[in-house]
Amino acid sequence: MKTAILLPNQFKKIGIILIPFGLIIWCLTQLGYLNDVVRNQNGNANSLYSPILIISFFSFLIGLYFLVFVKEKQEDEFIANIRLLSFQRASFLQFVYFFLAFLIMLLSKKEPSGDAGLEMFLILSILSFWLFYVLHFNISLFLIKKKANEEQS
Repeated sequence: MKTAILLPNQFKKIGIILIPFGLIIWCLTQLGYLNDVVRNQNGNANSLYSPILIISFFSFLIGLYFLVFVKEKQEDEFIANIRLLSFQRASFLQFVYFFLAFLIMLLSKKEPSGDAGLEMFLILSILSFWLFYVLHFNISLFLIKKKANEEQS
């Protein structure tokens, strides 16, 4: 796997900070917990509502990008193989997710309600792919390093 598009390792720390920050602020705003901040005295959404949603959501996405496409401290062919395996398993999991979701929709005759429901379904499917990739890749690295340390001891 060619690693020319990978970011330097320092971006991993930035990604770890941006992901929870963006996700928490975006969810709190969507659920209405930040209404006092984003509404003016008349009860209408003021000019802060959209920028808060946009900045928080893209902070989450940029943080996820930084976490996924960052070089490890020691990037070699073995790490590239783990990346490839993680992508393959994440792809397979997403295929299973879509198959089961559409099968459940077919059997229950219920679909996501409106455009917002379909949008949320598709966003969750995309995010589940990347989150599974990150988890699989990092857990695989951790287990391999742990096994290597035990063999050296």
